[in-house]
This record gives sequence, C-alpha cells and structure tokens, in this order.
Amino acid sequence: MSDVIEPFEPEYVRPAQAPCPNCVCCSADLCERGRESAKQCHGLTPDEHRETVHGCPCSAATTRGTYAYKKALVGVTRLATEMPLLPPVESLLRTLVDGEEVDVEAEGLALLKVRGLVDVLDDRVVLTSLGRRYLVARGEHRYRTPVEVLSVDMKARTVQAVVVGWHMKEPVTLLLDQVAAESKVPPVELVAGMFLEAEANCRTEDVEELVLTDIRVAPPLPAGWMNGGGPDA
Repeated sequence: MSDVIEPFEPEYVRPAQAPCPNCVCCSADLCERGRESAKQCHGLTPDEHRETVHGCPCSAATTRGTYAYKKALVGVTRLATEMPLLPPVESLLRTLVDGEEVDVEAEGLALLKVRGLVDVLDDRVVLTSLGRRYLVARGEHRYRTPVEVLSVDMKARTVQAVVVGWHMKEPVTLLLDQVAAESKVPPVELVAGMFLEAEANCRTEDVEELVLTDIRVAPPLPAGWMNGGGPDA
C-alpha cells in the first residue's frame, strides 16, 4: 500500500456562490431564499456574517413582493383601518403626497419613521411605499369575502388561496402565520378545500397590494356558489 497522501483539499473546497445582481452584500442564493422568508437575508445568515447582510434590500419590508413586505402590508392596513394615526400626524403624510416639504424635526415624524411610513434621505423627508399604502387603505373599501385554501407550504410559511371577491380563479399568496393566528386553525389543519372568510380590498388591481385581515373560518357556503359563480346558480 502506498504511503503517499493524496492532496484532496483543492477538490473539496466549496465553490464561491454567485453574487446577487441586486445588492452588494449577499449571494444570489441567499437573496432568493431571503425574499421568500420571514427571517429575511440576515435571519438566514450565520452570526459572524449577519451584520454584513443586515438591511439587505432584496428581502426588506420596503421591497415589493418580499415576504417581509407582505407582512408589513398587513400591519399598515390594520393600522389604517383599526388604529389610525392621530390627525396631526397623518396630515404629515398627506403633506408629502401633495409635494410639500416636511421639516425633519417635525413633531410626530419619529413615529412615522418607526412605522416605516416615511424615511429621511439627504435631510429630506420622503414617503415610503408603506406610507402610500397607509393613505390608500384609509380611504379604500374593504369587503367580506370567501377565501378557499388551495395549498399550504409549511417550509415557506405561506398559503395559496383563492380570494373569491377579488378573483374567482387566480391564486394569491397569503402568510401562513397570519392565517393560522386569525382563523385559530392550526397550520397542520389548514388543508386544500377549506373555506375561510376575510376582509379584503377586493377592488385593487394589483395582487401585491391585496391585503386580508380579520380572517375566520367561513360558515357553510350557499349551494352552487363556486360552481356557478353565485348563490342562486
């Protein structure tokens, strides 16, 4: 038997991961996973590298389409419909919509920043996408609608469902933890074919802006509702 030790090390070095094209802090794989996770990129990163990726825009609550953004939309919609800001504070948001400037030391601005409704860039107060969503939610109509569960992804913590009042067939992605908490149905018991009901902004044309609140187990539907498009079918 030969006593020669084969230099295997170079062959077993893990290849470098491709960098993300949309940020300077993460790999493409990390951002792909962070975008769909409640943990975001920093929550999926080992402790020694977490500070480097903290605040990555690819998974942030300010970036449309991310899990964190969907969660933030639910929060800001509840704020607008259940616990609206005091009029003087809300007027700051409306001032920004009208194109006027707001003093960075204005009273109430700190609260808006904490809630992610405004940001300060180069000593200038700007309205965030969540701030705009808050103002839209203050005036839009919300309707009680049946919601049919299509599937549940335990790993991604999401639910695919049909929100009947928005579209009879097109599925939408809901947050599993929200659905389970509000409906009081354990995730393992949320199965395809189950009907829930919720409040939703059914008139929105943008699926990313569709937000459900007050989700409950639905009472029995009228015969023929889903098959014929209405209770009298």
